[in-house]
Amino acid sequence: MIYNLIKKHTKSTLVLIFVALGIVSCYDDGHEPFVPPSGNVNNIQPSTQFTTSLDADDQLTVIFRSYSTDAASYLWEFGDGSTSDEANPNYTYSEGGLYDVKLTTTSSDGLIAKDSTQVGPISVGFTFAVEDTQVTFTNATSGAESLVWDFGDGSSTEWSYEDTENDPSFSPVHTYKDVGPYDVVLTATNFAGDTYSVSQKVEGLVLSTVPDFTFENVTGLQVQFTDASILAETHAWDFGDGNSSTELNPSHTYAAAGTYEVTLTTTNIEGVAKSVSYFVPVGGVQPTFKAIVQNGTCDDHQNNTSDNADAWDMTPNSEVEDDNLGVIPSPYRALWYNSALNDYIDATYCANEQPGSSSDGNFVNGVKTRGVKISEPCRRLYQLVAVEPGVEYTFTIDSRSEASGVNSEVFILNNEISTEAGIDADPMSESDAYYEITNDFNPDKPSAGVDTFTTSTFTFKASGNFVVIYVRALNAVDDTNEVFYDNIDIITPGF
Repeated sequence: MIYNLIKKHTKSTLVLIFVALGIVSCYDDGHEPFVPPSGNVNNIQPSTQFTTSLDADDQLTVIFRSYSTDAASYLWEFGDGSTSDEANPNYTYSEGGLYDVKLTTTSSDGLIAKDSTQVGPISVGFTFAVEDTQVTFTNATSGAESLVWDFGDGSSTEWSYEDTENDPSFSPVHTYKDVGPYDVVLTATNFAGDTYSVSQKVEGLVLSTVPDFTFENVTGLQVQFTDASILAETHAWDFGDGNSSTELNPSHTYAAAGTYEVTLTTTNIEGVAKSVSYFVPVGGVQPTFKAIVQNGTCDDHQNNTSDNADAWDMTPNSEVEDDNLGVIPSPYRALWYNSALNDYIDATYCANEQPGSSSDGNFVNGVKTRGVKISEPCRRLYQLVAVEPGVEYTFTIDSRSEASGVNSEVFILNNEISTEAGIDADPMSESDAYYEITNDFNPDKPSAGVDTFTTSTFTFKASGNFVVIYVRALNAVDDTNEVFYDNIDIITPGF
């Protein structure tokens, strides 16, 4: 049997054949390979950041560590003109200080990321020279914002960057009262707030005399001097008017009133001599210049009322906003700055010792002027004023308490204290005068052209070349019993 095979082609089969033929006919052996897209495809910006730390063995060396995404290159700017292209450099500064550091990274796609911070490298050290029991310390510290010297005998001194390196507390001279030895510790705080300490043992001291004396105007031009020296075998007094004495406690009558620089030189058993000098006012001393109270009317800077209280702040701002000149360097910061007392007040009572600025002041020609106020127990009025030893001045202040019993204490300090422990125990221990205001309670605020303030005045005789006006009201605890002050002045006779 013979079979005939009959083949049938459907339309779909024909279509596939033609498509296949088309593909074959389009095939090109010279095609270009596939290239993936480049650049920031996902629109993700690379980032950079870094950490800093001071080397434990050399605090002038800063350890930089970068935590950057997709960084192909690095550019470090260390703030002193030097740069680096390392990923994680360690950089040693030539001197301590506060530096602005910047890091710029570039990704493989050419995208740039930046980060910046400040670093405070520091070098801490000192040397010293001994003469008997007097030790002169030479500070070799670089990059410190503040210093604390602990002399190892229970005494210390502090220094702040604003005081400049010319301040005696930067490289102090300290006289010991025994031969020791003593462990002296210098603690420095850098501009980042970190503290570092170094210590040295001071020994080999030779017991020395420590001269000191007190004095009292007995009558008129006669002054009684009383020795208060330590280990003194002999005494040599120079009364500052060409006369002298070798007595222990001499009395001297001057020929004319005035202020005399009196020097006592004592010698110990080893023949080592030391001297001390004080200004001694005798009789009625005539002033040669007027004592100037800064912003005594309490309304100098009106553009920024916080600046208005700056003249009474123990740590004034570095800049103020002047009514006519705009932002200018503070006229007060260069005159006084007591960061040690500021820290003590903040830690003991509450934060921020600066007095407030208030529009609740006295009236001038029927117009209410500004004043300053104390509304918390930590706030103080503080100002250093140049005076002349022996001159009798009059102090005046206007005040108004909003509650009964919110008394103000006015101290005319004769030195810059670092704590209130002394005046708490005895208000006159470090003062030329002390006055308590107890009669200024008046709940009524000033009305148009009518003052509700009480004026207090008292006299004091200056014992040195400057005084500190220091006012506090410890019972002023909030804005319901605050105290307002205005027209603060020191009146100089004849001016």
